[in-house]
Parts: sequence; C-alpha cells; structure tokens
Amino acid sequence: MEIENKALNVDLAEQKWSLASSGVVLDGPSTIPDIPHNEEAPLSAFSIVEPPADLTIITTAASTAVNPHLHPNPGDTFPDGGTRSWLVILGSFCLLMASYGLMNSVGVLQNYFASHQLSSYSASAVGWIPGLFTFFGLGLGLQVGPMFDRYGPTGILIAGTTCYVAGLLLLAECRLYWHFVLTLGVLSGTGAALLSTAAMATVPQWFERRVGLAMGVAMAGSGLGGVTFPLMLRAAIARVGYQWAIRLLALLVLVMCALGIALVRARLPKGRSLELEVFAGLGLYPTYVVMQGFSTSTSVILLSILNVASTVGRLIAGAVGDRYGRINTQTGLIALGAITIFTIWLPFGNTLSGLYTFSVLFGLASGSFLSLAPACIGQISKASEAGGRFGICYSMVSLATLICIPIGGEMLEQVGKRAMVAYLGSVLILALGMFVMARWACLSYRWRWQAKI
Repeated sequence: MEIENKALNVDLAEQKWSLASSGVVLDGPSTIPDIPHNEEAPLSAFSIVEPPADLTIITTAASTAVNPHLHPNPGDTFPDGGTRSWLVILGSFCLLMASYGLMNSVGVLQNYFASHQLSSYSASAVGWIPGLFTFFGLGLGLQVGPMFDRYGPTGILIAGTTCYVAGLLLLAECRLYWHFVLTLGVLSGTGAALLSTAAMATVPQWFERRVGLAMGVAMAGSGLGGVTFPLMLRAAIARVGYQWAIRLLALLVLVMCALGIALVRARLPKGRSLELEVFAGLGLYPTYVVMQGFSTSTSVILLSILNVASTVGRLIAGAVGDRYGRINTQTGLIALGAITIFTIWLPFGNTLSGLYTFSVLFGLASGSFLSLAPACIGQISKASEAGGRFGICYSMVSLATLICIPIGGEMLEQVGKRAMVAYLGSVLILALGMFVMARWACLSYRWRWQAKI
C-alpha cells in the first residue's frame, strides 16, 4: 500500500508540473499535493530531459476533469503528421523554392549582368545588386515575423507574391544600374522576405518531435529551385533571349506562390504574440569558376550540382537532427563545410575535378545551414513566438549578406581568388565557434558530449 501511495503522489506531482508549464489554471482548491521540496525542477528551457510520451494526454485529462468547460490550448499539442500537416509542408516547399531558390541561383544573374547590361561596372559594384536582394529577403523578417504571429500567413503571402512577381517582370525591362537595384534588390527582395518568413514560421506550428525533418523537407524546395532556375535561365536565354527568360521565371514563381497561398495555413489562433556563408558562396561561385578559365556553362553546371547535393543534405540533416540533436548535427556539418573549403576548394579550386568534388561535399554540408537553423530556433521557442524570432535572426543575418558578396567581389579583383576562398572559410570557422558556445550554454555550461541537444 505504501508503494502504491508513493507512485500515486509522483504521478499527481507530474500532472501538476505539466499543468503549470502549459499555462493552465485550475479552478477551485487543488486536489493535487505539492511537489516535495527536494524534487528537482527542469534545468532550463534547453533541458534535454524529455517528459513522458503520454504527458500531454495526462495533462488534458486532468484539466478537463477539474474543469469540464476548460478546453486544451491548440498550441499545447502538435499533429506531427497527417494530411493537413504535410500539405502545409508542401506549400512551404513551393514558397521556399520560389524565394530562397532564386537566392541560391543569383550568381547566374550576377554573372550575366556583369557581362552584358552592366559590363562597364566592376564586380564589386554589380555584387551590390544580389547583395541587396538577399539583404531585403532576410532583413525584413524582423518586421514580417511579428506580423505573421499576429495576422497569420495568407495576407502576407499575397502581398509577397505581388511584390516578388512584379519585381521580376520589371527586371526584364532593366537597362540602367539603378533599375536593377530597385527591381531585383528592393522590390523582389521585399517579396522574398514576406514569402520565406511566413513559409518557415508556419512549420513549427504543425511539428515538434519531427520538426527537423519537416523543416528539411520544406527547405529542400530552395535547393530544388537552385537546381532548376540556373538550368532554366541558361536554356531560355539561349533560345528566347534575356527578356522572355526573366518573364518565364516570373511565371514559374507565380505558380509556386499560388500553390503556397492555397496550402499554407496557421494552426494557432491569430493575435498571439550561417546564411552569410551560403549566399556569399553561391553568389560568387559562378564568377569564381569563370575567372579560373572555365566556361559559363561549366559554372552553371557546378552551381546546379552544388544545389542538388544541398537538397539531399537538407533532407538528411533534418532526419539526423531529430534523432541525434539539431544543434549537434548543425555543429558537425558546419565543421565539415569548413574542412571542405580549406582542404579542397582552397588548394584544388583551379582544377575541374577539385571543383566537382567541392560542389558535392560542400553542398551536402551547407544544406543543413538553412534547414536546421530554423529548427534550432524553434527548439528553444514557443510555437507562437517562432515567427518573431525567425525575423530577428534573419534580420541580423541580412546585414552580413548585404556586404558579403560585394566584399568577396572586391577581394576577387584586388587580392585574388585564394584570398576570397580563405575569407569565406574563416567566416565558417567563426560560425562553428559560435555554435559550440551555444551548445555549451544550452547544457548549463557543461561539456556533456553525449547529450542530445
């Protein structure tokens, strides 16, 4: 009898802790005894000790039993699957293919502008155009995130589609430098920010245990766009010319955005309150390949191979992150990316075999930079706060990406290709150190190498 009473007390204490942590207030005097003073509370929001699998069911049952009129908060549980959830992921996939997919392909456009309409400008000057596109595409997330938390995704996606497609259609008519800055840099960049922030912020509302996999599947859209857009632009420019190639691009973006608007839905009630390395490398990679003496076609093929490998990497990284820890996986793949830069790209970047090898390995590693970063943010955030935190994160990243491509272009011209590669590798080393320190902080400043975090 004594053993049964102890077991009952532990179970009731666990119920009380669950109700308190979920924000549920019980009416009337509580029938659950107080937790003993020697009961150890959770260490922090980053605690790696997971509650029992049926804790949500216990909490809901206890709440309803005490107050039959109290309904569970839809934000307390996650579907983690089902038709509706995966349709949301499909919609996010399409939106990220349209927005981040073009960011992954922007090096092709930069190379074309530099050799045609803007041939009289330096590489660093032309680099400001994709730099602004990426800056607006990431930086405006600071404003878009809270708007998503407050109003939901539909209106944001409609506005983003309008800005994005209008910017691309106007890009086809551009002749002067400031035309490209306003159309691609500002207008399309603003549209990309609206689309990508809403797409990423929706995923954590539908997944928790498998959010890494879900985010990886959604972010694979950006990799597929990075493969599709360069090949499509190359073929279309050769056959129908630049203007109709850009118009065809705008049509594809419109179709993908329409699918995203139709499928992406928020689950929570309304009214509740590394990318530097990826985009700099993708923006400068085609120019680097051409400067090594290879053809423009070779540069497009290498960029496509990198994006194919990146798509595979995003899918694998999400599943591995859910199993072994998202911050653990992100840290390991950042280390792999840095090693690839310093052992393959830097010494063998003047050979075709070296560039092919680098494209595959760096693509696999860098795929996680985009797919796992939002999952890591969502891991330490409430679902209703994810949009705002994504916005804050990517607004800071945007400041770096604004200057990274022009700086890299200036380095290519002034100090050479090897210095530019070393610069990008050093940025990745800095990111690795930050993730190691973040992991240490999540574990209450203890070096627990076996911990899943």
